[in-house]
Amino acid sequence: MDWVFMRRLIRISEHARKRMIKYGLIEEVVIGALREPDRVLVGHRGRKIAHRFKNRYVLRVVYEEDDTITVVTVYPARRDRYAEGV
Repeated sequence: MDWVFMRRLIRISEHARKRMIKYGLIEEVVIGALREPDRVLVGHRGRKIAHRFKNRYVLRVVYEEDDTITVVTVYPARRDRYAEGV
């Protein structure tokens, strides 16, 4: 299923879908992190990383933006590793 956010189509790559299965994440949670992130960072090659904090963890959604938003990968991580000052 494709999603739309700010008039742009959101696509989830096959790699990201495999990671979602691995970590038991559903699309709504990933899309929610894109729509309402707690923080957005700039990563390698200009990719953006949306952070959504939950308890001791942070959901990291790595994506590229152009005419569409493409989720490249997604994974949970320890909050203390990425949550400086949050």
